[in-house]
Amino acid sequence: MKIARYGLKVVYRKELILTMEDDVDSEELLKIFLETQLKEKKEPSELLGIIAEKVSEESCTEQCESCQKYCPASEECMATDENVRCTKCEYLCETCGICELKE
Repeated sequence: MKIARYGLKVVYRKELILTMEDDVDSEELLKIFLETQLKEKKEPSELLGIIAEKVSEESCTEQCESCQKYCPASEECMATDENVRCTKCEYLCETCGICELKE
């Protein structure tokens, strides 16, 4: 399993996170996704263009309990939204920024 993070510039910048098996090419998957989105647009003349920039790609060990991206409170993987989810969590220590459940 791997996670690829892309920054998309359409009219504004938007982040897209793709999760896929290791043998899948993230750039090919992104191309298929973008082609599908373009076909579904009702007025394609309004779309000026799409620029995709790969921001990061990382492997998943699938050893969830020992992973830094595993949330002990929800028992879910936070690889796609760690920065958002942790800042709103009741177990995040505001002083040190560490999850109280991971200590």
